[in-house]
Amino acid sequence: MSKADTLGTAPAFGAARGARSSRRNAIERTIGGDDVATAALTELPVTLISENPDNPRNHLRNLDETVESVREVGIILPIVVATVEAYLRDRPGRAEDLDDGAQYVVVDGHRRLEASRRVGLATIPVRVDNARVATDEALLEAAFVANYHRDDMTDLEEAHALKQLVDYYGSQTKAAKRLGLSQSTLASKLSLLKLSPELQKDLMTGERKVEHVRNLGKLPPEAQKAKADERAKAARQKAETRRQPEGERPSEPANYHGVISHGKVTEESSGAPADDSSQETQAELIPEQREISAGGAPAVKKFPYHDGVEAANLLLFKMPPEERDKVCDMLLRDRARRAATPN
Repeated sequence: MSKADTLGTAPAFGAARGARSSRRNAIERTIGGDDVATAALTELPVTLISENPDNPRNHLRNLDETVESVREVGIILPIVVATVEAYLRDRPGRAEDLDDGAQYVVVDGHRRLEASRRVGLATIPVRVDNARVATDEALLEAAFVANYHRDDMTDLEEAHALKQLVDYYGSQTKAAKRLGLSQSTLASKLSLLKLSPELQKDLMTGERKVEHVRNLGKLPPEAQKAKADERAKAARQKAETRRQPEGERPSEPANYHGVISHGKVTEESSGAPADDSSQETQAELIPEQREISAGGAPAVKKFPYHDGVEAANLLLFKMPPEERDKVCDMLLRDRARRAATPN
């Protein structure tokens, strides 16, 4: 049985239009409150709708799942469009960038529009809302917020769009609050714009990974490249070590006894005793007592997968800031995906 058979046809969804996902509510709050909800709802031929030249993504990627969903159940959530007249009112020079014969410009729903075209749909449900293109900033914000919760933006595309929003809001603090990001995460993303042209090109072509070049903008170009190379080399060595059979891995020094005590890996040796302040800090972070194994040695503690606070404390204590940024990014995207799924 197909998704269409299970969920029903499009008219059935129209009857339940009042229920909106938390993602949709969040996006509407960010890009202008209840205006979208009160905008005109109608069906338009896809041939009358142009792509938005101001969309922060350079091209559409990873559309297979969206195309399959549209093929099975059609378009459930209407896209948001504005009339060409409203779009060109403050942008007369952009007329040549619009599709020939278009009467509307898509503001939110680029992927759904493209998927509809690939499937061969003749029409698509839309909300006509000219307020979304009243200013360049409103148009950029609407497009960016919708796209930010998807995975097909490149890191540099995201950084450029964020920079425009920071310029609009006047500070990173205001932009971060508006987008629901920490200021440190926002600053880390923006740091890509300060990379040398060579590193930016390598990042775009996939020659380098974003984690190897993040937060290097304050260094001169030569030092940026050297540090990026150093990070890449360390990552390769770490990966190779993980791939080695257990018996082939380099052995630890004879006096090394690595255990996780109070949430931290400690290096016990026959040398000087551990610093008291360090032990106090560990106890404050992870106050839970460790059990003693039958042999008298501290029991190895497993990672606390079922305790978010304790897990976060471990990451804060052990993980470098740039790695924590990656974890935060993934968790934010996961929360956005779950919020986008209706209960």
